Amino acid sequence: MWSAILTAADADMPRALEALERLAKAYWRPLYVFVRQRGVDHDTAADQVQGFFAYLLSRDFLQDVRPGEGRFRNFLLVGFRRWIRDQRDREFAQKRGGGIAPVPLQELEALRMEPVSPDSASAENAFERAWAQGLVARSLDALEVQWSARAALFAALRLTLEGSPEAENYAVIGIRLGMTEGAVKKAAYDLRQQFSTRIRAEIRATVQDDAEVEPELRHLIGLLRG
Repeated sequence: MWSAILTAADADMPRALEALERLAKAYWRPLYVFVRQRGVDHDTAADQVQGFFAYLLSRDFLQDVRPGEGRFRNFLLVGFRRWIRDQRDREFAQKRGGGIAPVPLQELEALRMEPVSPDSASAENAFERAWAQGLVARSLDALEVQWSARAALFAALRLTLEGSPEAENYAVIGIRLGMTEGAVKKAAYDLRQQFSTRIRAEIRATVQDDAEVEPELRHLIGLLRG
């Protein structure tokens, strides 16, 4: 993500837009959840998220940014809070990003029906939990593409990986897919290893040093179990 920010600072606008799209896909929902958890209505929250990503594309922001120490999501949240504060006394210059902020509007609109209770958790905790959920979802979606040749097996094993109550045991999966239980167990082991590698790669993109990956992974697990 640090590299995405620095790429966006490049004078080449197509590369900047591509980098910001990558950023938006990873972080729009945690930022939306953060501001909704503070009691902001859906339309205002959507405007703020869109406007912030438009601001990220501005040369005033990008030309001065330098990767600092610490977690990328903290850097982004600090920037978002500062931007919201700066906007309090002025109208948003570009509603919903004026068409250039690449946050998926249809997904923002879908969140209109998602329950948000400002009293259930702090805004910062809600942001962190949404970050963790998004990181896991992106990792699983990437693996789904990787396992496209064995889509039915992946779908069954994904449920076991997620701890879904609808998950079948390996013997039942084997019978349904014409595989031995041992073959299903081996595939499940491979998937878990690939998932672990993918998660660590996602985390590594958001921190400054390899030594931060394992503490971040433990933090992520705590967020998902909390």
